[in-house]
Amino acid sequence: MQSYSIPRPLALVAALIALQLTACSQPKPLTVFENDKEALLQFDNGKLLQFKENPSPQYRHIPCDLPAVETVVTNSSAFAALTQSGEVITWGDSYAGGDSREVTEQLKQVKQIVPVKDGFAALRQDGTVVYWGNAGKYSLDKALQNRMTNITKLFANQEAIAALDANGKVHTWGYGPYGGNSLHVQDQLVDVVDIFARGRSFVALKKEGSAVIWGQVEESTNMKKLLPQLTDVAKIEYFQHTYAALKKDGTVVSWGWRSDAYSIRSALKDVVSMTANNCAFAILSPTGDAHFWGDGINCGVDWIKKTDITGVKEIISIGSGFLLLRDKAVPQIVADDTDYAYMFGFHDAQEILDKYWQEGSVITRGPASFVFTRPDGKVVPVGYRANRDNVEKLMARIPRLTWLNGANDGYVGISEKGELVSWSMNFPMFDKSTVQPADSLVIKSLDFTPAAQCETPEQRQAILSTDRPKPAAKNWDGVF
Repeated sequence: MQSYSIPRPLALVAALIALQLTACSQPKPLTVFENDKEALLQFDNGKLLQFKENPSPQYRHIPCDLPAVETVVTNSSAFAALTQSGEVITWGDSYAGGDSREVTEQLKQVKQIVPVKDGFAALRQDGTVVYWGNAGKYSLDKALQNRMTNITKLFANQEAIAALDANGKVHTWGYGPYGGNSLHVQDQLVDVVDIFARGRSFVALKKEGSAVIWGQVEESTNMKKLLPQLTDVAKIEYFQHTYAALKKDGTVVSWGWRSDAYSIRSALKDVVSMTANNCAFAILSPTGDAHFWGDGINCGVDWIKKTDITGVKEIISIGSGFLLLRDKAVPQIVADDTDYAYMFGFHDAQEILDKYWQEGSVITRGPASFVFTRPDGKVVPVGYRANRDNVEKLMARIPRLTWLNGANDGYVGISEKGELVSWSMNFPMFDKSTVQPADSLVIKSLDFTPAAQCETPEQRQAILSTDRPKPAAKNWDGVF
């Protein structure tokens, strides 16, 4: 074979083109899907990469032959993947929706999936609905299923589901006290345009601006006084059975468990933005004044009562605290800096921000921590157990990243070399582990081969040819 030498400038151009083609051919990460049992990273080619699994005896593993997926939905212990062809494939806890054998033939031409605690509901292109999972308190009555023929969108809270049809009517099922039973407000659930579903209740927003609430609401809530105020809602935020609605006129209405905002009542007007963290709400005025209210016991009594915070441009929620952003200034963190706030205190957080923040840094949030990536490529984690020593070690060890996402107990990213990078930050409450965040860092090559424990077609056939295993006993898990 005849060979040709390439002049040096052309060789450089050829190398750059080859590098660009290689980069273009690499799948790009999109998002993380995870629950108590498993964690997955989805790429833009529809592939899923499993980077954590902690199965139970009734747990069905991810299929070895899983095709490219459009999206994945998860509840506490099972997954439902919507493929690019509109079919649904499930795995995980058999009694929480991981086994969908009874409805397999119905799970085609699906366009939306929503999860509840122990099951899933799917909306098909023809407007019909399919439910599978826990066969007890969440079951979809056959008569109701037959009546739901023109559904446009599904909404789910912790243990109930609401279906909105094309005529603006709402149909519900699931655990009755949490909104599965809506008979007492059924005549009001007409001309609905949107539904807010979180915790143990629903809020339906109607075309003419009014709202309807049903489900379990804090007993102290005066519904007769609340509902007339709840009109022209622009946004609703939620934490721990507590709700706040920002109205189009800039006023705020709050209800539920820790909704007392009497001390800042004069600030609940002309509000331009509102957000919630794990235990409090934050609002911002047009002049940059920030105010807070919520669970002062678990969120930190001192900072939640602050009324002298000014000049703020944006508020970002982070675990049990907030980051306050100002123009050309180091962000200010307001949070309980002790272990008492759900054991997720932000030790040394402000000192770390003051020392390492650079203008133009990008913030990535986790459940109870955050990371900022500086323009120079340095990654700086801030949060529970990330003291200065751990932060400096992680800064030195974490390579330059092209992508980063929060996960349940930490972060997962992709390095410039195409490696999978992950580390832990948020250890469980009262965790006695001596492993520090800096020592939890893992860097490994991306591997798209099927997971070590995956369900083969032969195993799947054997499982489906036998009766379901008996469900494991479950304790109340306190999910909010």
